[in-house]
Amino acid sequence: MAEAHRDGMLSWRRVAAALQGFFYLAYPLVVYAAHTRLPTRGVGAILLALYGLSMALRLRGSAAELWRVVREHLPLFALIAAAIALGERTLLLLLPMLVSLYLLATFAWSLRRGPPMVERFARLAEPDLPEFTLPYCRRITELWCVFLAANAALVLALALAAPIGWWALYTGALFYVLLAGLLGGEYVFRKWWFRYYGDGAADRLFQRWFPPERTANGRRSLAYVARRQALAASSPQ
Repeated sequence: MAEAHRDGMLSWRRVAAALQGFFYLAYPLVVYAAHTRLPTRGVGAILLALYGLSMALRLRGSAAELWRVVREHLPLFALIAAAIALGERTLLLLLPMLVSLYLLATFAWSLRRGPPMVERFARLAEPDLPEFTLPYCRRITELWCVFLAANAALVLALALAAPIGWWALYTGALFYVLLAGLLGGEYVFRKWWFRYYGDGAADRLFQRWFPPERTANGRRSLAYVARRQALAASSPQ
């Protein structure tokens, strides 16, 4: 019974996350399509309804969890509501900037209080993260801060001084191209720099291209893997 309930909650959360992701992806297209067909208040009402629906699906769990979700997303609701109340179309163009600023604050705060955000993500896949990777995690977190700050500044500039088509092209397509380039480039660089490989097909390919024994970092990764294997072999079953 409890397991079925957990599975149901997991499925529900996946649906909610998918719908919220769809909202963020579709937001520039909705704004652009409605920009020449509806007044600002009409566009804002549509966006508020879509975002409200995606958020309503997430409002499950403890009171603390509900308050956390509401607190995190309240500025986005406030921005759309202000655009509706004031009839100011430019405010609707600032939502991607607000999201970037929120993420920037989260990443920057993790640098101050620790551990850095990239280290937290890395530990989800590798709980026993090697010590020699921690400075790299900090540097990549700083890189993400620069990327998010630049994105927020560019969205602001496009919203204030560019045609709506430019704003929609960047926020709806070019941003994701840049994001994919950053993620892909960092992944390849990380494999080349540390030469720490798993058992997957991609890792086997990278190991052929970047043999670990040829660099100091690679040899350190090999020693780390050997220590882990020795500990696993000596631990009682």
